[in-house]
Amino acid sequence: MKLLALLLLVLATQPVWAQPLPTSPGPVVTVEVSRTHALVRFVETLAGGSNTYRGSRKAFEASRFNTPAARRWLRRYQNLDRDPGFDRDGYPAGRLGSVGSIVPTYLAASADAQDLPDLQRRTAGLLPNEVLVSLDSVYRYFTPAFDTLAWQPYAAELAQLRPAYAEFLAKSQLMQKFGQLRTFYGSVWPDALPYRVLLTPQLDAKPGMGDLVFTNHATATGNLVLLDCRPTSRMLVDGTAVVFHEMSHSLSAQQRLGLQQQLEGWYLHHPSPNGRYAYNLMEEAFATVAGEWIYAQQKGRPESGEWYFDDYINRYAKALYPLMTRYVERGQAIDSAFVNQAIGLFDQTFPQAATSYVNLFRNVLYWTNADDFQATVQPFRDRFRSTFTYSTTPILNSAKALARAQSGEVLPVILITNDHRATLKYLRENLPALRKQRLRPEQNFVLSTTGPSGPLVLVNAHDPTQLTAAAKLLEKQGHLDAKAPLLELK
Repeated sequence: MKLLALLLLVLATQPVWAQPLPTSPGPVVTVEVSRTHALVRFVETLAGGSNTYRGSRKAFEASRFNTPAARRWLRRYQNLDRDPGFDRDGYPAGRLGSVGSIVPTYLAASADAQDLPDLQRRTAGLLPNEVLVSLDSVYRYFTPAFDTLAWQPYAAELAQLRPAYAEFLAKSQLMQKFGQLRTFYGSVWPDALPYRVLLTPQLDAKPGMGDLVFTNHATATGNLVLLDCRPTSRMLVDGTAVVFHEMSHSLSAQQRLGLQQQLEGWYLHHPSPNGRYAYNLMEEAFATVAGEWIYAQQKGRPESGEWYFDDYINRYAKALYPLMTRYVERGQAIDSAFVNQAIGLFDQTFPQAATSYVNLFRNVLYWTNADDFQATVQPFRDRFRSTFTYSTTPILNSAKALARAQSGEVLPVILITNDHRATLKYLRENLPALRKQRLRPEQNFVLSTTGPSGPLVLVNAHDPTQLTAAAKLLEKQGHLDAKAPLLELK
């Protein structure tokens, strides 16, 4: 009996990992084409939405449909309160999971809707009826342009691409590999929760170019992958780095809350002065590595050349690739040891990060009192890529915006276009960094300085052209210059 008991004890204490675990198939994925959804995305693209394809907007702007009346309709659309976002308590500020939005639900409804009246029925209660009716009017106004530029030329090709892309995803088993990324991120994403890939055309395709490029733009929101593509292309492998890059962002958004809080502490309490900057770059760098790793599963190696159209993200992702892919292939979740090594790689790669505008604009707060918010911030958005962008108006007596500007978590870019004297007085009273310089309300100037909360940019402009001049000046300067912080705009 003693021998039998000993044998049972030995068997019971065998490590569980000695038995091969079943491999998860990864999340389910569907590929869809919807005329109503494509119209909704078309209007958002024309309006310069932050997650839309600029090439399609440029194609519209070069068309006969770009009239003064159309631009008035777009301004009307931009001013609608169509995304009343909300903060999620307990989630680290700046992470994708920290902000909630109705956009995924609205876009999913647009993909399911048969037509515009059906879209209104499906979104009743999601937004006020006043907003839904205004959206419907905008969509109807732009329907002729949409049909001519985006739907009629591409509908047949999209219908053929949809099953081809779905078959490619099924045969390549990339979603199973994607499950390994889910483990690294420590994300909660059940296999049964589908990703819905929604196809829309890129409007700037040139004759003979369609077969060479599948996509260079995608974005993920909720469980939707909004994919702008070349409908005639079948270069699907080449497009996976972009598509799975964006899908990885959704894994980051769904990372377990406890791990998100740990990550923030590991980065921000690190002794390196670049800990916050490495943290700010984390989302895009991780997603870039993820996309290239998925590409390498098919091609044997990541893409040659540039991985991301941004020098910082491109270089940091390449520095991180060996470290992160080792974790992914071992089935290991991100941990403090990973973060220590990642910050060390950032320090080595970017020794001038603390003063570089390209880096400082990663997390930015655009704070303005301008009447036309979109036009005011666009010159800066066109020149500086942001991983996280916070936008708010007005300036005076805005306690929430002031608290964010004082937090040190973002670069405040404050754009004053009216009520200059009172606004400057208010800002000087509340932001110590502004007290170092004599600021004259009647002058056009750009101030780039630093204070107790970190770097800050202030633009005082009496004419809209001065905003573009300020953005160009910062782009040319490249970095914060402590010796010449205040520059006059001519």
